[in-house]
Amino acid sequence: MEVEKLIEQLQVYFPLSLQESWDNSGLQISPKDRFIKAILLSLDVTIDTVNEAYRKGCNLIISHHPVIFSSVKKIDKSVYPLNVAYRAAELGIGIYSFHTNLDIASGGLNDFLCNLLGLSNIEVVEDVKPVRIGELGSALTFDEFLDLVRKKLSVEVLKYVKSNDRHIKKVAICSGSCMDLLEKMVDYNFDVFLSSDLKHHQAIYAKEMEMNVVDATHYHTEKFAKQILKEKIEEITGDLKVFLAETDGLPWNYSY
Repeated sequence: MEVEKLIEQLQVYFPLSLQESWDNSGLQISPKDRFIKAILLSLDVTIDTVNEAYRKGCNLIISHHPVIFSSVKKIDKSVYPLNVAYRAAELGIGIYSFHTNLDIASGGLNDFLCNLLGLSNIEVVEDVKPVRIGELGSALTFDEFLDLVRKKLSVEVLKYVKSNDRHIKKVAICSGSCMDLLEKMVDYNFDVFLSSDLKHHQAIYAKEMEMNVVDATHYHTEKFAKQILKEKIEEITGDLKVFLAETDGLPWNYSY
């Protein structure tokens, strides 16, 4: 299958028009060949990702996070992320990213998280995209909700602010780094906000405003992007070789 044909069909589900204004979803690096040999799906793209794609015979990487965000004034192959772009181009491997358009789209990452947690009556918060609010089947204590998140997202460590004692029934969800939306969420009705990248002053704001928030890490709230893309690609093509990157993971370690 041609690269352009596959991307065109994937964009039916995750159109670029949905991406945030600051985002850079779309083509990052053009592949050398017009036709797809095999695809590597990744959350991030590092040198290890590109080398993994090469080892597996993939000439196209489809990632969630774009490699290039800001303007480029020179190509320095010794500095991330341009070293990644340089290496991919050198090997003839294309890179295409579905980022906030995948987060926001119907059937995208945030809907996946809602389904994973068993939420129903899901509503899209139109003024605070890509946030979803849904309801658990039964109310949980805060500790029970933390256990649910640990189990469903397979995350060992959670950072959170528990600012009240009410049970958790209505859950607001936003994959990735959405804690900067807290001030916009204050007027909405929910019992806990699940996202990631909670900063010090945002935690203070949540506590002062009596908001419960759970930070499940950027990686663990977005690692499912690969699975969503794999299912869509297999639905579209049926016979392409599609691999899930083994080089993805948390970029830091924990000391227990």
